[in-house]
Amino acid sequence: MRRLRNYSLLLLLILGVVSCKEDPGVDAVDPPYVTTPYEINIPTSLPPANFPKDNKPTVEGVELGRMLFYDPILSQDSTQSCASCHNQEFAFTDNELAFSVGIRGLEGNRNSMPIYNLMWHLDGFFWDGRAELLRHQAVLPIQDELEMDETIGNVLAKLNEHSNYSLRFKQAFNVEEIDEETLGKALEQFMMIIISGNSKFDVGRTMGFNNFTDSERRGLQIFNAEAYENDPSNNGGDCFHCHGAPLFMTREYMNNGLDTLFTDKGFGAVTGDPNDDGKFKVPSLRNIVKTAPYMHDGRFATLEEVIDFYLTGAHANSPNINANMHALQDSVFLSPQSKADLIAFLKTLTDNDYLNNTEYSNPF
Repeated sequence: MRRLRNYSLLLLLILGVVSCKEDPGVDAVDPPYVTTPYEINIPTSLPPANFPKDNKPTVEGVELGRMLFYDPILSQDSTQSCASCHNQEFAFTDNELAFSVGIRGLEGNRNSMPIYNLMWHLDGFFWDGRAELLRHQAVLPIQDELEMDETIGNVLAKLNEHSNYSLRFKQAFNVEEIDEETLGKALEQFMMIIISGNSKFDVGRTMGFNNFTDSERRGLQIFNAEAYENDPSNNGGDCFHCHGAPLFMTREYMNNGLDTLFTDKGFGAVTGDPNDDGKFKVPSLRNIVKTAPYMHDGRFATLEEVIDFYLTGAHANSPNINANMHALQDSVFLSPQSKADLIAFLKTLTDNDYLNNTEYSNPF
């Protein structure tokens, strides 16, 4: 009997230990925080990926950023989202408007910039470069009285009270409370994965441009050819100095001779250096036919107007004008046919895969 009693006590003890292990109790922890790396295929026409080390895209972060980008909850009256001024059909610019209109019906003061290949923008964001990182740029329109006219505090309160967003931020960044940093990082992740690198030009590079028309080939040659001073017979356009492939931009802020007096100092207003007055970010020419009107203030409605400006309209006596502008006006002589050929080439930079990619589209 004593041996049976001992066995019974031992069995009870074992059962008690097992039950303690299975009881979640007050000391239970959440499942481990795990995210899934976002697989992005960088076209061979573009440089290697340049993601920030502290915010590499994940499936959870990108999807969260996409939701936020299209959600009007970020604006004061919940009527305007980031996508309201950045329409995918127009290369994420604002529907051929010179200036976007905010929730108060007020116009902004600069043209809406396109969104693509932002992981290679290492020189700041906005036309004037006032945001060092993309995550910083992402939250500034929320606070601009001419745009969403909201405060970060109010936005964070709305998001933290939203059960779906609370869960998604937890899944993407392992945070109990959403803050400005994680809000900016989520938007940054989504915008970083928006890639344009599969245009007719990109395909042509792999096959010796056999897919180009005669006019497009002539335009490519004009785009990439040096101009020679005082030689009206040459067809060099000198375009590549500021808009060279594969990104078709340069990491500089330049004054291209738009004005002699600056109502908008651009980069100079950010740096405080008068030598930077009138300088603006050099944009990429990819998808250029989709991003009209042109320049930081949208003053030119067509590419024909832009080309004519560079040939005859640039103000050579503009303070801080880039040296390339002097060479351009003194050296480039394009016939009407050459202008048409140049525009034909620029149209080959349109990437329809990017413009119609559902991974960039409204998830709601």
